[in-house]
Amino acid sequence: MIKNMQGCLLIFIIFFSMLFLTAISCYALGIKENSIIKGNTIKLGDIFYGLTRDEDRIIGNAPQPGKDMVLNARTLLRIARALNLPWRPSSIDDKVILRRDATIIKYDKIKEAIYTALYNEGIYGDYEISIPAHYQQIILPANEPANLSVTNINIGSNRNIFEITLVAPSVENPIQQVKLKGQIEQVIHVPVLKNNIENGRIIRPSDIETITIKEKNFSKGIIVDANKLIGMTAKRILIAGRPIKEMEIIAPQMIERGAIITLSLNNGMMNISTKVKALENGAKGDVIRVVNLSSNKSLQAIVTGNNKVSTINAN
Repeated sequence: MIKNMQGCLLIFIIFFSMLFLTAISCYALGIKENSIIKGNTIKLGDIFYGLTRDEDRIIGNAPQPGKDMVLNARTLLRIARALNLPWRPSSIDDKVILRRDATIIKYDKIKEAIYTALYNEGIYGDYEISIPAHYQQIILPANEPANLSVTNINIGSNRNIFEITLVAPSVENPIQQVKLKGQIEQVIHVPVLKNNIENGRIIRPSDIETITIKEKNFSKGIIVDANKLIGMTAKRILIAGRPIKEMEIIAPQMIERGAIITLSLNNGMMNISTKVKALENGAKGDVIRVVNLSSNKSLQAIVTGNNKVSTINAN
């Protein structure tokens, strides 16, 4: 009986030792949830970490440069079983994202090449170009330089459409050749406010920034000179970042009707000042009517500052 117990104990120890070793092996082997592929093929080591063998074994073709390939839990399980790997998915959400390493020529560089080509063709001034979204980057294999050349350009008779051919990385090695059509749109620089401004708030230089708008979106009355905004105030609230029309601003009121203000008279030989009553509101430069408090005579005066006017003539 003792021998039977010893035999059962030995089987028990061996069984749980195998389970323990399997658990350790499964724990040590894992998936690389995000993996960068350098070459043209996918290797086993691009998918699993903790491998003790076959790390360089090729199991498929890599995605195109700059593209992704997703291996879901079912595909990963199929690979593990086929290669007798001690790995099983922990959930159906397990996946590996394989991204092919690439050299990417971004839109800024493409745009710079197009602007240079247009300039060489005599297109000057302030303008913006637009090209189809799927041409706003060019993808090359990772070992290629991010270089770009223009081999051909044609400009429409109305000079607002162009056709261009781009090659990358070079004319001698045209791995990518892109033919595209684009638009040339004239733009205008206009001053706008950095923040909303309400009536009564004087606009200062620090309140202003400049944006560009397409000429086709420009409408009559939009202010293009920032100096025309400085020192003015809004008739109603002005919204930040939006072009401002002349009809939306006014000079701030420096004189209020009924206020007792200072009238100055300078005839070249002497400068006299007296107190008068304003009969009208007035901004700087406005001509308003005032009445002399001592003589009760009505005068026309020009607003020169806050509660200050200068005479023009007497009635």
